[in-house]
Amino acid sequence: MGPRRSPALLALLLLLLPASRPAGAASPGAEEFMRRVRAAILDSQPFRVDFVQQVFLDGELEMEESGEIVFADRGRVKWEYRRPESKLFLLEGGRYQYYDREANQLTRGTVGEGQQRLIWELLLAERPGAAVSWEPGQRLVRLRLDAGAGGEEGQELKVFVGADFLPRRVEQSGADQVTTVYRLERYRRRVALQAGDLSLQVPADAEVVEDPLP
Repeated sequence: MGPRRSPALLALLLLLLPASRPAGAASPGAEEFMRRVRAAILDSQPFRVDFVQQVFLDGELEMEESGEIVFADRGRVKWEYRRPESKLFLLEGGRYQYYDREANQLTRGTVGEGQQRLIWELLLAERPGAAVSWEPGQRLVRLRLDAGAGGEEGQELKVFVGADFLPRRVEQSGADQVTTVYRLERYRRRVALQAGDLSLQVPADAEVVEDPLP
């Protein structure tokens, strides 16, 4: 049986893009806003948060999934998809594992140095000038990233935060007409993590696919 990449894995891998240069002129107000967002995330770790992930193509909803994120720190994050199908994505240091229960398939890969690691890396990365505009009334900041050296298309993120400066909605879009929306709800901050919270329980007969990113 050949590799079976689900839309959820493809959406996650879209966020594992090579680091890009900040675009446009810096907005001092937006940069200060993002510093407060980063501080709120780091002050809350480890945390749990419920998520809804939606993928739109040309404005049409193609996929919607939901579950829980366990965020230990910026290098250890677990996404547990619960609806409509059960899937697990685990990031530890420079390696990721993705288990699709329906296919009974484990995909493993390495995130190389200089590459972004999921949405939290985009929010936590210290890149002066990346935050190009903000709208205080909507508690919205826009991040714009240029195309990378390898020719990757530029990305735009819209980050909506709550009164506590924790992200509540993130919209990521690029020139490929694909927009991924994350709704983040019900943060549980500074939780005590158990031994199995950042592990994958994979059946012995699962197919293993080694899938390093180029």
